[in-house]
Amino acid sequence: MLFRLDFANPYMSSAKKTRIFTSDEAIAHLSQAVHSKAANFYSMYSSVLGGIVTDPALMVLPLDDHIVHRGHAVFDTATLTQGRLYQLDPHLDRLLRSAELAQIPLPFPREQLRQIILDTAAASGKRDGSVRYWLSAGPGGFALGPAE
Repeated sequence: MLFRLDFANPYMSSAKKTRIFTSDEAIAHLSQAVHSKAANFYSMYSSVLGGIVTDPALMVLPLDDHIVHRGHAVFDTATLTQGRLYQLDPHLDRLLRSAELAQIPLPFPREQLRQIILDTAAASGKRDGSVRYWLSAGPGGFALGPAE
């Protein structure tokens, strides 16, 4: 079945038209769309922004990231107890081994990754909890081949 777009009058259908957001409207709606479990999201390092965000509405991933449309990523979790990350270095070593096996290039040297994890945990303002971190293959197209 083919549908012809009428650019002069694209809303000829009786169905409700799909809303098109401005950037400001989209950001406002992101804040309204945060689900109840996000109350436990305290901080996130955004590789898109190149820094830490503490508003759960901004803790989003781009659709073209391979973690989203290919599952090409690795992750680990460390325990935050009394303001200290328990066994962070062994956890980080395991993450980096997994990234190598999954052929995921590191976006930063190991020490910088470690510092980002520590800074993100500190930005949460929490002394106890779980700190989860991911490495993905990064952005790419939607073609069938993973090399893209």
